Parts: sequence; C-alpha cells; structure tokens
Amino acid sequence: MRRWIAFLMIGLSGIHLSAGEVTVVRESDSGWEVFTLQQGATIVRVVPAAGANAYSIVHRGIEFFRIPGELVKLPGVGYGNPILYPMPNRVGDAKFTFEGKTYKFPANQNSNFLHGLVHSEAFKIDSYAAKDHAAELTCSLQFIPGFRPYELFPFRHVFRVTISVRDGTVRWTYEVDNTGGDRNLPFGVGFHPFIIYQKSREKTYLQVPASHLMESVHQLPTGNLLDLDGHPLDARQPRSLHGYHADDVFFGMTPDKPARVIFRDANRSITFWASAEFTHLVVWTPDHPYFGIENQTCATNAHNLALQGKQDVAHLQICPPGEKKTGWIEYCFELAVE
Repeated sequence: MRRWIAFLMIGLSGIHLSAGEVTVVRESDSGWEVFTLQQGATIVRVVPAAGANAYSIVHRGIEFFRIPGELVKLPGVGYGNPILYPMPNRVGDAKFTFEGKTYKFPANQNSNFLHGLVHSEAFKIDSYAAKDHAAELTCSLQFIPGFRPYELFPFRHVFRVTISVRDGTVRWTYEVDNTGGDRNLPFGVGFHPFIIYQKSREKTYLQVPASHLMESVHQLPTGNLLDLDGHPLDARQPRSLHGYHADDVFFGMTPDKPARVIFRDANRSITFWASAEFTHLVVWTPDHPYFGIENQTCATNAHNLALQGKQDVAHLQICPPGEKKTGWIEYCFELAVE
C-alpha cells in the first residue's frame, strides 16, 4: 500500500480566499516529492523527479488524465502529460545533422528515436508559490557535462518549465536558456497528454482548425502538405472520435484558433490554447480508453526536415548563443457549450 509522509502547505492565509495552494508531499515508495497545485476547483499533481510530469488534472471533481496505479511507473511516456524535448515525437533513423555535425540517439521505436530526452529525468525545483488566483511551480534541467541527455545532445543550456494553475486553466511555459552557450541550439518542444474519455468515445468530439495535414510515411512527415478538403481526418468542424483513427501531424495552428475536445455526454470540454511557436499539432487516437492532442513547436522529425531544406514546414526552433526562447500552452477546462 502506498504511504505518504512529510507534507508542507503554503498559501492558506484565510485572508485571500481566492489564493492558490501548493502542497508538497513525499511519497514513500518512490521517495519523490509530489506537488499539488490548486486554484478553485482545479487540482494538478506534478512530480519534478519524474520528468516534471503534471500527471493528474482534476477539474470540478473529474480526472482528465491517465494516471499510473503506482507512482514509480510514471517516468517515460504513458501517463499524465510528458514533456517532449528537444525533439518532439520521432527522429528518423535516430539521428540528425545540424550545422555539419551528426547527432545519434538510441533507437527505441524500430529504427527511430521517439519522444525526446527529458520525460524521465529528475528536474531541479527552482521555485514554487501560492499567489492570488494562482499556484505555480518552476523546474529546470541543466544540459552540462555529466548529465546523460547532454552526452546525446551536447549543447550547454538550461531548459526550464513553469506550470501555473488558475481556476479552470493550466498553463505550461517553457524557456530555452542559451545565454551560457556558444553556438546555435536547434530544438522543438511538445506535450503529450494522455487524455481519458469522459463517458463514451462516440460522444467525444474533436475540432482542429489547422490549415493542412502533413503527409507522412510510417509516421514520419515527408514535408508535403495535404489539403484538408475531403480528407478523412479533416476536423476543422467538430468530429466524433468514433471511427476516427489518427497518428498524424496537423500544420498551420495559430494562437487565435485553438484545438478543442468536447465530451458531449459529460458536458465538459478542453480547449488547447498555445502561443505562436506551436504551429503543429499531433492527434493520436488509438484503440484505448485514452488519446492524445499534442501541441508541438515543430513537425515530427523537424531536424531532418530542416536539413532537407523544408524549414518552412519543419518550423525547427533555433536559439542563438546568448539568447532565450520561450512559449506556452494552456488547457482550459469548461462546461461544454457549443
């Protein structure tokens, strides 16, 4: 049986009734600290030591993520909302070349490398705070010699993530800090939520107001864009996920037109807002009781697409030395209104 020890709660002053709350509990089986961020009816649980995974979101009493039965199973990509960095999803043949140098990774999906380098790493806790109307946690990873991901991606920098919870909304803000670096840093950021169906799949509707679908071969985009008119995956208008099978990359997402999931028979919805950096969206709808709506700052296999001269559709992010790059996504949980 799981045992919980040693907790700290901040932000309960009794003066600001709308203040957020941060609770820190050490789970004895894993030894990890679990941060619970709460504002109003929205509760988020995060484990910095397991990839800074916000593995549980409860809004108005309903859990929206697939959570592990045992917390020690959390690292990796299978529960919650893993962070994909510095390459979202697949890297073809588990390697890419950038500015004349080739970087190789251990193949973990056939000949490809999948899901980046940070989803199982222990993030450093930078700060956490309960504020008026919000609860917030900031974590970071330093890519420096001696850090395993640095040996594979030897760009000296800091990757930082802030998770901020307001009532009904959860925001992830990333920062790629290359102020201590000495060369261009090529990266992408993605988020891979494992969203559980609320009641039936048939009554779960998806809307993706993208401009195009990316043509793919074995889940690797070719760089060609497909017209959505008449395409079986066109979801610019709400589509039931019953019979909708996708593991594909949508292109042309913009901040003013977010993706949305509506659970009609549960009267709930999630809207996937994102900053302008997030031009791509992966939709993954396996035959499981969960699915993924994955905001990405670049295409799958973006490093290799950019090398092929297809940077316009790859949208590979480049952080020059001495600079920082940032962006954000936000999930908004609401009663469904169409």
